[in-house]
Amino acid sequence: MDSRFQGESLNKVDGKGRMSLPAKFRRALQASDSRCGPGDPARLYIAYGNPRNDFVECLSGDYYDDLVARIEAMDDGEDEREVLEYLYFAKCDEVAVDETGRFVLPTAARDKLDLDGEALFQGKGRKFHILKPADGTAADDKILKMLEKFGEGKEFFNPISLANRRKPDVVGSDAE
Repeated sequence: MDSRFQGESLNKVDGKGRMSLPAKFRRALQASDSRCGPGDPARLYIAYGNPRNDFVECLSGDYYDDLVARIEAMDDGEDEREVLEYLYFAKCDEVAVDETGRFVLPTAARDKLDLDGEALFQGKGRKFHILKPADGTAADDKILKMLEKFGEGKEFFNPISLANRRKPDVVGSDAE
């Protein structure tokens, strides 16, 4: 079973925020929740608090558990920890997904997105986004501009080459 969220799906949303998780996302959600046994509902966390995003971020149970562990390993009082606690504890809700894949988008997430009958689901590997269909078009335009920037001055540019651009790990610093 695939544990990656891939592809896009345009789904209906009713006035109360009820919607269905795309079938392939349902399978990935179940595979990405080690606490989900046969017949158990998989955990889904929806983070809606980042004011810089025009989408809500949806996290599987295992991804959320990993994120919580990383946040809790940070020192109390760190600005970074405070930001993450706000975004992923205060402005994030666990939602129930029924056996048919239906769930209700939290009110705060609905208010943020202001959906009008349809929602776009976009796979992002270990997580996925829900956004307005029009904002999906804006995301396409943003990616096109980024690709043009990366390919500038090159006769041929292969986007896969971006996967080789890793930031080096900082192990010890001579600047201390």
